[in-house]
Amino acid sequence: MLQKLLVLSRYLLILPIIGSLLLMIGVVVLGLIVVLKQEWALFTQGDLSSKDAKTLTLTVIETIDMFLVGAICYIVAVGIYKLFISQDEAQLLKRIRIESLADLEVKIIGVVVVAMAVGFLGKATDAVDYTAVLQGGIGIAVVICALCLFLRLSSSPK
Repeated sequence: MLQKLLVLSRYLLILPIIGSLLLMIGVVVLGLIVVLKQEWALFTQGDLSSKDAKTLTLTVIETIDMFLVGAICYIVAVGIYKLFISQDEAQLLKRIRIESLADLEVKIIGVVVVAMAVGFLGKATDAVDYTAVLQGGIGIAVVICALCLFLRLSSSPK
C-alpha cells in the first residue's frame, strides 16, 4: 500500500516541472523583449554614440544572464522529469544526460557559475566605484570556489 502510494506520488513532481518550464518561458520571452526594446530605442534615435553602444552592451550582458536563468529552469525541469517521471531510455531528451541527482547538481552548478560570471561582467562594465567592483568580484570568486569544491568533494571516483 505504502509502496504504491510512493510510486504514484512521484507524479506530483509534474507540478514543479510545469512551474520550471513556465519560468523558463517567461524569462526567455522577457529577455527577448528587453533586447528588442533596447535595440528599437537605439535605432530610432538616429545617432549611435559610444554611450549608446555601452548601454546596448550592458543590456545584452544582463539579458544573457536572464537567458542563463532560463536555461537553469529548463535543466531543472528536464532533470526532475528524467529522474522521477520517465524511466524510458528512448526518450526525446537525450541531449541532457541526467542519470542521478549528482548529474543534475553538476549541470545546474555549471550554469550558475557562468550566470554569476556574466552578471559580474555586467556590473563591472557599469561600475563607477572600482573598490566595490573588486569586492563584488572577490565575493563571486569565493562562491564559485565553494561550488567547485562542493563538486570536487561530492563527485564519486569513476
